[in-house]
Amino acid sequence: MDTKEDMAKIERMRRDTIMEHPVLTAAVRQAAKSENKKLKREGKVPAVVYGKGYETTSISVDDKELSRILKSRGESSLINLELNGEAFPVLIKEVQRNALKNSMEHVDFFKVSMDEEVEYNLPIVLRGDAKGIKEGGVLQHQKREVTVKSLPNDMLDNIEIDISDMDIGDTLTVADLKIGNKNTVLDDPDEVIVSVLAPKLEEEEEVETPEEGEEPELVGEDKEEQEEE
Repeated sequence: MDTKEDMAKIERMRRDTIMEHPVLTAAVRQAAKSENKKLKREGKVPAVVYGKGYETTSISVDDKELSRILKSRGESSLINLELNGEAFPVLIKEVQRNALKNSMEHVDFFKVSMDEEVEYNLPIVLRGDAKGIKEGGVLQHQKREVTVKSLPNDMLDNIEIDISDMDIGDTLTVADLKIGNKNTVLDDPDEVIVSVLAPKLEEEEEVETPEEGEEPELVGEDKEEQEEE
């Protein structure tokens, strides 16, 4: 796309994206460990932004602001990064966490082009109560997200799947997802998302113990030897 009309269309898409998606303010930082420690004390998270034709830049973002976006949109969401007075769409590609401190250590942002498809992980949300569970079945949610690709403006926050009619023995796979024609699923269509398993029947084995004073019955060669005596 290199005509004036095409460029204008892309610019309108960029403006629409900025209006529809949250804005996260960022600042350029020095890529040094000592600087990272200082940023964390100030409530900032070290990060990096990169993309096709975009020079990789070390940045920092506000911890609370990013946490709020992640809580409401998830980690595979499209947001607008405001850097040096310019806002542009990015994907959160990776969040490195410290499990012990329950904190974010580093974040990777990928600058996207509005006219090029991107791959992202789409969360799967189960809706309803499966009939099979009321009959004693066990719900097994095996796959919690699916990899898809789409244009940035067509990205979805999540995909819902209704499990209300699932009986014991029923299974829903990736092929059962109703995702529309603007997103393309990249995962194996036969991969299982959720199933309702039959309840496990615990069979208690009854072991006969000899009564007091009664000798246990001998079998095999031992029994024959006793009879010969």
